[in-house]
Amino acid sequence: MSTEAVVSAIRESAATHAPLRVAGRSTWLDAGRPVRADKTLSLHDDSGVVSYVPGDLTLTVRAGTSLSEIERVTLEHDQWLPLDPYGSGEGTIGATIATASAGPLASSFGLPRDLLLGLEFVNGRGDVVRGGGKVVKNVAGFDLSRLLTGSWGTLGVITEVTLRLYARPKLDRSVVVQLKGSEKESTAFLRALLGVPLNSYSLELLGVSAAQALGLGTSRVCLIRFGGNAAAVDAQLRELSSLAKSEEVDTPVWDRLRNLEKDAGAIVRISGLPSTFREVSASMLSDEFPWMFEYINPVRGVLRLVIHDSGDASDEESVLGLDPTLPNQPMVFEKLPAEAWAEIPSAVSDSLSQGIKKAFDPNNVLNPGILGDLT
Repeated sequence: MSTEAVVSAIRESAATHAPLRVAGRSTWLDAGRPVRADKTLSLHDDSGVVSYVPGDLTLTVRAGTSLSEIERVTLEHDQWLPLDPYGSGEGTIGATIATASAGPLASSFGLPRDLLLGLEFVNGRGDVVRGGGKVVKNVAGFDLSRLLTGSWGTLGVITEVTLRLYARPKLDRSVVVQLKGSEKESTAFLRALLGVPLNSYSLELLGVSAAQALGLGTSRVCLIRFGGNAAAVDAQLRELSSLAKSEEVDTPVWDRLRNLEKDAGAIVRISGLPSTFREVSASMLSDEFPWMFEYINPVRGVLRLVIHDSGDASDEESVLGLDPTLPNQPMVFEKLPAEAWAEIPSAVSDSLSQGIKKAFDPNNVLNPGILGDLT
């Protein structure tokens, strides 16, 4: 599908008041609130490289291009896009930007908005809009790229994105540390680990269920990824060895971690100050629910709860009612059973969000309801 086809579909939808469900490859349609739309606008076939300038570390692609395709293209020039959102690599870059989805690499390389240089989108009137640019340095002003990032397709349909790339590391090694001691000992290790000059690509604390699912043992673990030249990686591994015994694991373990969320019934994200997470992370990893995967990024201060069907509805309710040890911290529900959303406050109830929505999509034809209702 071309930009012109997207324009035509949106203008027809606005004229007939027929809302659209915007989709990439439809790998995550059960995320977010139910969308009140009978028609789907899919960008599945709108893929491919528009422009790639390896010398500038920039890549422009159509929104339907999969993350795995971007990896394949950039690998030929020893470059990569360090963006690893939870889920399959077959997800599209457009959907990743629209939902602001990030993964473990965000600790070191930033969020999708930090890797996005510019984009093209079609708003709810059917107008083609461009924001940002195709170079790493850009002029100051109203940042449409960041506004569209995380808007879940409610302000416009992203059709093209320009991304910032990085040189692929010479070495990419991952290790796991078993956290078999008490919560106090695990907290002391984490405090020491985050206090030394390590520059890990990713660092995640995994609960027992997640560790077992990845074949990393039967206890809580700390999974760490290092990258760079040989001297830098070796120096960091030596620094780690002074704190705890570690075991090397294959780097694809990170892809398996991302795929733990496949077919989950509910996904909850809790955020807080990284300094607070360092002190309570060990106590937050529960061993009580074998059908729930938990992982914590103490660098960013993010806990993810991935809840699979246990066969007992009361089990899921008990998890969602857990005290997360971090009172008054933001809790984001990424995925829930459709009937549960009625109990969750709207994400667009404030006047500013509603004003922006009405300015970009006055007829409310783009993913209506996915973030909540307009007043």
